[in-house]
Amino acid sequence: MHHLHTVYSTLDNPPSILILILVCIAFILVVYFCITMYFGVGRDAKITLNTGNKVNPFLAALVPVTFLFLGFLYQNILNINVYRHDKAMLNSNQLKTVEGIVDDYSPASKDGHGDEGFTVQGVEFHYSHFEEGRSGYHETSWYGGVIRPNLYVRIGYYFDGDRNAILKLETE
Repeated sequence: MHHLHTVYSTLDNPPSILILILVCIAFILVVYFCITMYFGVGRDAKITLNTGNKVNPFLAALVPVTFLFLGFLYQNILNINVYRHDKAMLNSNQLKTVEGIVDDYSPASKDGHGDEGFTVQGVEFHYSHFEEGRSGYHETSWYGGVIRPNLYVRIGYYFDGDRNAILKLETE
């Protein structure tokens, strides 16, 4: 009899709404500060760019701050959507389970890129460490993944269009 423990579950790390709210508040405060300084005390402040143009530093700071905020917002909304999707899949009839020995294991390439793959009881799995924004387990051995040849596993998964997405992984 195998004693299995969960090493990955899609529901273990829900995205933090609190962090998203705090970053939104910080962004609003930075924008408020820059606009206040631009129209107030810092109205006459100028910095010279490499091109020789002079600009107000408070106005110039708004562009990179806004792009950073939008990138952060996009990533967090993507994580929230993937989490909600995975949670729904765990409670659906599309979730399947397979249990057995890892066969046909092929690690990601030596540079850490590419897919890692294996089969369990004839069911194929493959994933890449760089699959941000997709459901399921995606830690290759190069980045601390636990899959290895001849490992006994139980996997909760569903077909995600082009691959079997691992939503729960239990190992010895």
